[in-house]
Amino acid sequence: MNYKPNISVIIPTYNEDKYIKDALIAVKQQKCDLTYEVIVVDGQSTDNTVPISENYAKVYNSPKKGKAFQLNYGISKTSGELVIFLDADTVIPPDFFQRIYQIFKTRENLFACSTRVNYYNGKVISFKIASKRFIFTQYFILNFNMHVFYLLKSLLGYPELAGCNIIVRREILLKTGGFKSPPNSLGIDKVFSDSLIYLTRKMKKGKVRTLNFMSVLTSGRHLTIKRSYKRVNQYILQKDIYYELAKKDELASISQQKTI
Repeated sequence: MNYKPNISVIIPTYNEDKYIKDALIAVKQQKCDLTYEVIVVDGQSTDNTVPISENYAKVYNSPKKGKAFQLNYGISKTSGELVIFLDADTVIPPDFFQRIYQIFKTRENLFACSTRVNYYNGKVISFKIASKRFIFTQYFILNFNMHVFYLLKSLLGYPELAGCNIIVRREILLKTGGFKSPPNSLGIDKVFSDSLIYLTRKMKKGKVRTLNFMSVLTSGRHLTIKRSYKRVNQYILQKDIYYELAKKDELASISQQKTI
């Protein structure tokens, strides 16, 4: 009951049997001296996601479908000092936990972060120069542009965390009220990022960052023109709606889920 690991990993799933095994193996093979817990919050999958996940993690069946609800449900079931949210098709490097934890220990003003994202289709070219590892995939140009995009947003004071890997201090996570459900499901990450920005301004301290010297691999299966258009549209037409939603405190909804 009093177990409080260094890290809690929460992975929401829905029909992810083609990807979840690789994601969980990468988590289980972390080279670190930290304590961590891993849970999968499944949104009533109809494939083999749950039986596969049960081999590597504690699985909770979410009472409701929907990424935001599943993430909040997962928060209520964990107790780690740092909370790491990963997508089911995201693969982290072997030293991810150790490096992330050390960063938060040394940067006390860091509230939350994401690392760079490398989209891939299962094939990766990787090589190392000195202590640095470089990764190239068929999405090289897109990956470079995404890095520039997130870097510019951070420099302009409006950082946005990449939904496939979000790391946040638990006490800060609870202060934001957790994840909200925006009108467009693509806006979940933006609303949460805006919640953190609002919190830093309210508290007059804290930083939200993209770590440009670390990266994860995530599937490029959702990269479509239609999805990209929706994402751009949300910034232009719905940014005010999302920011107002970000300021709402939904902490009670997380607390209630502890009893489910």
